[in-house]
Amino acid sequence: MTGLVLPAVSSATAGTPSGAPSSQTLRVVGVIDPPQPVEAFPGQVKKACEIWKKMDWPAAKRPTDYPVVNTPLVIRGSNVYGNRSHDLPMNGHYREYDVNPRTPGTHRDAERLVRDPDTRTVWYTGDHYDNFQEISSGCP
Repeated sequence: MTGLVLPAVSSATAGTPSGAPSSQTLRVVGVIDPPQPVEAFPGQVKKACEIWKKMDWPAAKRPTDYPVVNTPLVIRGSNVYGNRSHDLPMNGHYREYDVNPRTPGTHRDAERLVRDPDTRTVWYTGDHYDNFQEISSGCP
């Protein structure tokens, strides 16, 4: 695994005079290597890839809920992902897509696919953009 190791931030550490963490709790942030085929990820990742591929990986200005065929569920995605953390290659242009369909009106979870439509590279994050792992095949 490559990535930055940063102190965990919590309300308990935010108020310390030095701003330093009050414990030794660390978390890894960044890119997990090596890239893996979609079969190496949780099963819902492959299902999400199939859903978005059938929709031709739409692109919209705003987050949009799309109906999932033959279900009462929706899946949100297609808006720009800004890569403000600079975890992904800086020359990319990214769009984000939910992994898990949901009932309309319910909250989204943390899992996302982030895709560069120019290179067709897809990244998975299971922790809402703290860590990314490239999907090397099976999720065009």
